[in-house]
Amino acid sequence: MGLSLVSCGIFRYELEKVLPEIEAEAGCRIEADFLAPALDVNAALLEESVAERLACHGDQRNMLLYGSMCHTEWPRITEKSGAIYPKAANCAEMLLSPEKKKELDAEGNVYFLTMGGLKQWKEIYQQGHGWDAADARVNFGYFEKIVVLDTGIFEIADEDLFEFFEFTQIPVEVMKISLDYFKSTLLDLCKKRLAS
Repeated sequence: MGLSLVSCGIFRYELEKVLPEIEAEAGCRIEADFLAPALDVNAALLEESVAERLACHGDQRNMLLYGSMCHTEWPRITEKSGAIYPKAANCAEMLLSPEKKKELDAEGNVYFLTMGGLKQWKEIYQQGHGWDAADARVNFGYFEKIVVLDTGIFEIADEDLFEFFEFTQIPVEVMKISLDYFKSTLLDLCKKRLAS
């Protein structure tokens, strides 16, 4: 029995790493589709793109990898396909356990960025949101720092961190994390889908 997963492209690197392990542990094949990052800046386009991809999978058991904050209408959008999705609000909550997220949130106003988010920041913030440096400084101005969640998928270059800092004018830090929580979240989703 196969499963399908429609995911924000922000998770491409992490998913490509853990999917073989999840398939082995769940005992099924998972067909993953990655949509462009930053679709969430246009709710109608995100809905259309997700609904189209879910429909393409037909009778396969569908899963969706987006946070609840990416679109407020996931229950309605996924009703026809029966797709299920994690309860996480955003990218960070899919990579960090609730305890770790709460601990980090207590340290101040932190903006979390995935490795994919760092790699694709121009597509997300400049092209997707349409921000220039002044817009970025206004929109990121609430945060005390930006933390890149380093899952070890690829090496983060100092130049990339500096370029993003130049764009936002907010200190950028790197925090190494494992993919364990992300993997367990997806494995739980697969098991729930297989049991339904």
